[in-house]
Amino acid sequence: MGRAVPLGPDDPTVVGEYRITGKIDEPGPEDAYLATDPRGTPVVIRLLAPVAEPERVTAAVGPLRGVPAFCVAQVLGGGTLGDRPYVVSEHVDGPTLAEAVPESGVLTGAALHRLAVGTMSAVVAIHQAGVLHGDIRPATVVLGPDGPRMADFGLNEALRGSETTVTRHVGKPAYRAPEEFDAAPPGPPADVFAWAATMVFAATGRDLFAGDSVAATVNRVVREPADLTGIDVELRSVLSACLAKNPDDRPVASDVLLRLIGEESLLQVTGRVTRPARRGLPWRAATAFLAGALVAGLTVFLAVPPRVEYVRVQAVPPSVTTAATVAAELDEVPENTTDVKVPGTPITLHESPDDPVRLNGYLSLKNPFTAYVRRSDGTYTEVGRGEEPVVSPDGQWVVLSPWAKYLRSDFDYVRFRNLRTGAEFTVNTVRRPQRTVTPSWSRDGTEVVLSVENTDEERTDGFAVVDVNTRAAEIVETEYTGGPAYPFGFMPDGQVARGYADTSHLGVKVYDRTGLVVRTLHWVGLPRDRSWFSPSGRRLATLCPKSDDMCVWDLGSGARLATVPIPEDSLWYGWFTDRHLILRVPVKKGYELRVVDLLGKLERVLATVDDKRDDVFFRLGVLP
Repeated sequence: MGRAVPLGPDDPTVVGEYRITGKIDEPGPEDAYLATDPRGTPVVIRLLAPVAEPERVTAAVGPLRGVPAFCVAQVLGGGTLGDRPYVVSEHVDGPTLAEAVPESGVLTGAALHRLAVGTMSAVVAIHQAGVLHGDIRPATVVLGPDGPRMADFGLNEALRGSETTVTRHVGKPAYRAPEEFDAAPPGPPADVFAWAATMVFAATGRDLFAGDSVAATVNRVVREPADLTGIDVELRSVLSACLAKNPDDRPVASDVLLRLIGEESLLQVTGRVTRPARRGLPWRAATAFLAGALVAGLTVFLAVPPRVEYVRVQAVPPSVTTAATVAAELDEVPENTTDVKVPGTPITLHESPDDPVRLNGYLSLKNPFTAYVRRSDGTYTEVGRGEEPVVSPDGQWVVLSPWAKYLRSDFDYVRFRNLRTGAEFTVNTVRRPQRTVTPSWSRDGTEVVLSVENTDEERTDGFAVVDVNTRAAEIVETEYTGGPAYPFGFMPDGQVARGYADTSHLGVKVYDRTGLVVRTLHWVGLPRDRSWFSPSGRRLATLCPKSDDMCVWDLGSGARLATVPIPEDSLWYGWFTDRHLILRVPVKKGYELRVVDLLGKLERVLATVDDKRDDVFFRLGVLP
């Protein structure tokens, strides 16, 4: 961002708890300062123009703190200094795009493409948090040492919350969308337009619609087509779609991002946005780019000449089981399979010895409702009657949850059996009218979480965590956020989470062990069943919030990585690898378990069930 200059006699030396260390030299009605917090961490403070009710602006800044710290200069807080609101944000050490291009030259090739992906990833994260940037231009893109960052997002919307505020400086009108000059309130399409104009500046060094006067510039924005001469053909087609004069004709930010990482054209001949058409992009190529630009724990370094281009990849921590490690690292689905008939069922498995997961337990839904687990030699052994079997990730234990409740007493319970020694024990959980259902293991195989349902009120009261080592259950009450359709499960880090639905959001809530919500992913849509997280633990799969497709999200940043189309009436069944999902797809005689990649392409059939009656309940996992 702009260069630092000494403080003047009218500049503050302290704002709130922050000590001012210098002033940032840049135009605009607000003043920008370098500062340090009480711990000595560098921050940027933007002291905005005076308003009649500065507290209203400060309140509007609050939601900006919820935007994932993914390619953005994160908003840390705000306050008031007299009649001037201020915003505190992360300090990113590096030049703005507006400074770097005149000094070092335009960006081309990989550097330009990485800039496009990094900045559009930020736009996606901002929009998915329910916020607009509102001021995308070369001066608000900072080229930090760990990649590009979007700065100053949401400040225009915050200022709009005060009727008496002056209009915030937003740079040249060449970066405003046409609809904004008709006094229409800006929406997400305006950010997409401004992003495209900013990418044209990065590639050419010119303001796309700049004229000899403000009036001439506005006329060019509103009426004249964009001149994209000299820009790479593939990027040019993306930018052209984003620069459509009609906001309804522009693709949404998430679709732009998918197209940048390899999707086919989002636009038909009419120019209207439709469902993306798929093309046979090699998955390795798309994954390589995602790994370099999007996946949590990986950092892309944008090169601006004469800097050196390179990508730093952080090592993936080992998973708790060998199977999970294989599934996280496996690029391709094993092809050589053997058909295996599951005795007494309509199930035929199509297995490979290299598969990271295989069927490891099932419950027959026909009398006498026998539960089985699979031994390491492939044979099956009976472990219970009328109890759902779920094998631990390390294959040592099976937890058995009775489907018929209160047959022995007024207490519900779960039973554990050690598959290596045969030892068993039972743990009581809750008393009637409550019951515990849908057991799910922690990744280290030491705990099981179950949803606590109230059968009288048909609601979920909380969750129970059963410790295998202490053989005790801890019952945790939570705030009511939905019915029994959304079971609790373990996060990869051991926290407990569940899906929720309210009048405006479909997402995931994360709880601590006292039942308090510590994180909410309100934009991701609903998880299905209990196998939400990929083998590495870095990705989350949900039913998309606005479609019947599956959405794959980066758990660290909250950014959407893929939208996976699924066949009609199909159901989510779990993860196969970090790059492949398992779907239950209806067929003429029954259904199939299919492995698909993140573009929806069928890779292999794992199992066929030649019976529509669905009289067997089975699960996949590692073999004991």
